[in-house]
Amino acid sequence: MIIAIASQMPEGHEALLSALAVRAEVSNPNGIKNKPEPGWSLWRTRDKAQEADFDSGFSNLELGAYLEFENACKMSFALPESEIKYWFRLSDRVSRIGTGKVEFGCWDGKRFLHTYISTAIKSSLEYVDCLQVKSAAGGVLIWSEPTGKSKLLRVIGNGETVKPGYFPATINNDGNRNWVAISSPVEGWVSDGSMKGEGNLRLCSR
Repeated sequence: MIIAIASQMPEGHEALLSALAVRAEVSNPNGIKNKPEPGWSLWRTRDKAQEADFDSGFSNLELGAYLEFENACKMSFALPESEIKYWFRLSDRVSRIGTGKVEFGCWDGKRFLHTYISTAIKSSLEYVDCLQVKSAAGGVLIWSEPTGKSKLLRVIGNGETVKPGYFPATINNDGNRNWVAISSPVEGWVSDGSMKGEGNLRLCSR
């Protein structure tokens, strides 16, 4: 795992610390069928994080939340750190647009006692300043705010490109859609669809 510290993080990024049960009642959190949930990769043990080509932890707030997650796991298991089984998974957006989510969890053999979600980027990318539109609808709409109820600014067809406003990209989730902030061809927001969908944006060819 790679955790970096930055002085600030663009608005729209978030970190989440929670405790929850997972459906899989087996020793592996991927379940008997060993299939990922839509929108996510398979769970992998934390010792594989260095091979997964991602960075996470872009603010002191996120770093603090991650340490709270680890402390919660230690308190729940009452075991030495080396004996706690940590797992992680990445959202599909990390490889598709360069920015997405990483989720960590501490697993007791039947369920995750605690999980933590934060922003993640594909670490092999120097800087993402170009995303290409590839939507089942034939294109995307650029809105003034991250909602379809705001002002419509422009229509962008498949094959055209947009420039994210930041890297990591600023992504706003309204519960149904993930909105990506862009600075070009005009400043605004485009929908990248739901967490479980294939999305409307792709990394530009390099």
